[in-house]
Amino acid sequence: MSVEIRINNQVADLSKGGQIDLELTNPNLTYETLFTQKATWPAVQMSPVNRRIFGFSDNLQVAGPDRFEVAMLYNGQVIQEGIGILGDTGQQYQLQMVEPLGEFFGIYQSMYLSEIAFGSIPMAAFSPLLTVNSEPAFCFPKTLNPDFFGNNGASIGYNGYVNDPGSSASPRCPAVFIKWLLQQIELKTGTQISGVLKDHPQLSQLILMSNRSMENATELVARNYLPNWTIGELLLQLRKCLNLSFNFQPARRKLSIGLTDTIFKQATQDNWSTKAVKGYKKREEPNRRLQLTFELDSKDALLKDRPASVADYVTPGTGAGIAKVPTRLCPLLVDQATGVQTMRQPGQTSQFAQGANDWQSRIAFWNGVTGGVGVALPSLGGIRLDWNGAGGLYDTFWKYTEAFRMGMFYAERSMLLNETDLASLDFSRKKHINGVDFVVARINVSLPVKKAAQCLLIRA
Repeated sequence: MSVEIRINNQVADLSKGGQIDLELTNPNLTYETLFTQKATWPAVQMSPVNRRIFGFSDNLQVAGPDRFEVAMLYNGQVIQEGIGILGDTGQQYQLQMVEPLGEFFGIYQSMYLSEIAFGSIPMAAFSPLLTVNSEPAFCFPKTLNPDFFGNNGASIGYNGYVNDPGSSASPRCPAVFIKWLLQQIELKTGTQISGVLKDHPQLSQLILMSNRSMENATELVARNYLPNWTIGELLLQLRKCLNLSFNFQPARRKLSIGLTDTIFKQATQDNWSTKAVKGYKKREEPNRRLQLTFELDSKDALLKDRPASVADYVTPGTGAGIAKVPTRLCPLLVDQATGVQTMRQPGQTSQFAQGANDWQSRIAFWNGVTGGVGVALPSLGGIRLDWNGAGGLYDTFWKYTEAFRMGMFYAERSMLLNETDLASLDFSRKKHINGVDFVVARINVSLPVKKAAQCLLIRA
C-alpha cells in the first residue's frame, strides 16, 4: 500500500512520513462559480531525481517553471490530478495542487468571446442557415423589431422585420448555434466538450441571438456577433438557465456537461452506513425555496414591465427563505398576431449613427426554415424557455433540484473512508447512511489515510 506522486508523468521521490491534505468539493451545488478541488502536498525532497523533474528551479541561476502536471496515485488508482503550483523553494520543494478550472481554456480563459478569432464564413448571398462542414453554425431567424432603426426605419422602407428575406431594407442579424460555438472553443483551446448541449434533441438547437447588422459584408466574422462574456461566463449563464452540471477533468482537458436535475432524480446507489462514525452535527439551511429569474435587457421596450412569459418562478410557500438564481439568457417574446419572435430595441448598425449601440445576447430554439424564412422561437419539442407551466424551464430542468432543496439540511460527520473510496468518489451519486440519503458536499481528508475523513453531507 503506497502513495505515488507523478510530476510531468515522472515518479517523484517522496520524503518518509509525508502527508497530503485534500479538500474535495461537490461542483454541482453552486451556481455562481466553478468549484476547484484543492490539495496541499508534503514538501518534496531535493533529490537528484526531483531537481531534474522540477527543472532545477532551486538554482538561483535558473528561471525554472512554476507549474507542473501532477497526479497522486494510491496502489495505481488515481486519487487526484491537476496542476501543481510550485511555492517557495528552500531545502525542499513545496507544491500546492489545484484543478485549474480558472486556466482550463488556457490563454482564452479571460478573453471575451467577442475578442476571440473564431474565423469567418463566406456569405455571397443571403441564406437563412449557414453551415460549416455540414454543421449548422449561424442562422438568420425572422424577428419583428420595429425599433431597430429607431425613428428612421420608414425613411429607408424598413418593414419592421429583421432577417426578412423578402425585404432588401431588412437588416441581417446572425444568431450562433451554441453547439457550433462550443466546437470552435474546443478547437481554439485544445479541450474536449461533450454532453447535453451537443447531443440533446432540443438543447443542441439552442442559439444566441444578436442585434447587430451585417450590413453589406460578404463574410460573417463570427466574433462580431458574440456576447462580451468569457467562456466561463457563458457556461455559468447556461448553467443557471438550464440547471446544467459540469464534470471537469482538467488534466485530460475534458468537460462533460449534464443536467443537475438527473442527479437529484436518480435513486440512491451507495450505502455508506458502515463507514459512519457515531455522532454528528446538524444544521439547517435557511434558504430552501428557489427563485428562478431572467435578468431582463433594459433596452428592450417590450420587457419594461416584465411580461408573464418572462415572469419569475418562486417555490410556493412562506416558511423558508429564498435562494435566487438569476440568468442573463433571456428569451424573446412572441408576437401573438404573427407568431414571430419580437423585440423593440434599437440595433447596432453604422446607419443613423447607431454603431455604438450595445445589446445582450438572447436565447432561442432554432425551428428550421419554413418557406425560405428562418424560424426561431422560445419553444421546441415540448420544451419552453420560460420558467412557469408545463414544459417550462422549471418543469423540465429544476423540479427535482427544488425538491432536494426543500428537504435539505447539513450534517457534519466523520466517515471511515479509504483511498479506494476517494479514488472512486462520484459526487453525482447519493449515499445512504443509517436510514437517510445524503449528497456529499465536501470531504476533508489526509493521505495516506490514518484517521476518519471530515464530511459535510446534505440530506437528499
